[in-house]
Amino acid sequence: MNLTSMFRLRRPERREHARADRAAVPEKFSYPKKSVTLAVPKLFTKCHCTPEERLGGAIHDYTELTGIPPFDWEYVSPVPEAYQSRMTRPDDEFCVFYFGFDTMDEALEVEAKFNAINRHVVIRTEEEERENLRRHFEQIEKESNERVTYDGGDGRGEMYWRDHPFFQEGWRDYLQQVRRDRAAVPEKFSYPKKPITLHLPVMFTKSLGNTEEQLADAIRYFTKVAGIVPFNWEHKSPIPKAYQSKMRRLGDKLYLLRFGFDTMEEALAAKSRFDAMNMGVVTITEEAEEPENLRRAPQMDREEE
Repeated sequence: MNLTSMFRLRRPERREHARADRAAVPEKFSYPKKSVTLAVPKLFTKCHCTPEERLGGAIHDYTELTGIPPFDWEYVSPVPEAYQSRMTRPDDEFCVFYFGFDTMDEALEVEAKFNAINRHVVIRTEEEERENLRRHFEQIEKESNERVTYDGGDGRGEMYWRDHPFFQEGWRDYLQQVRRDRAAVPEKFSYPKKPITLHLPVMFTKSLGNTEEQLADAIRYFTKVAGIVPFNWEHKSPIPKAYQSKMRRLGDKLYLLRFGFDTMEEALAAKSRFDAMNMGVVTITEEAEEPENLRRAPQMDREEE
């Protein structure tokens, strides 16, 4: 059975074109999959926006409403029967966005926000999702010769769904191990301090769960972007005024990650990649400058506060 058959649209959705500055699409699985998933269906009507602008605009709107970004999303084709009457063109597209929560109460609180704007969402526990996916994949294999793959966002990549630990005995132990692995923060100063340091500010949102988990995820992801693991990081408290506008709710935390490079060219190349992601103020310092910067840092922090 197609998972999206459970979705029912209550009324035509008002469409607002996404601005270019809202169209940045975040990384999938930006936080660990959680025990409760809230699925939000979305029918995209083709317009003058690019596919990235449509997707990024929807993610931006839903993130503002829920307080967290989706950890995953997927396009479903063909458009589910319940939505076909809402299509205005034959090339309209259907997408589902998935948000993760630690408790059912948190998910129900967000569901109430969607209900208030006459939007229907679906809430599933991990056990319900596993059973629905299993039936869905079995139905596909029964009706075709397609070898269905599954990516659980655990770093294993896509694999044949029957071979994935999520669909085997001991799947609960597998999920607990995934959560433990994701929460493991690497050792600080895993390499000697280098002549050039890149400083990357990262805001962690309380509603996404455990800060250590988020820090470990951020370090893994930004290591791929920078090409090197950070040699140090620290919690900045209180949050400087320049970053308070990036907070989504009270309790958010700001960390400063530091990456070391042998040459300025390497550091600038990494900075350009972070700048392209709109990561905020990414700064570079040379080793000779740091004693003066460190001496001035307390005064600067007081001024920012």
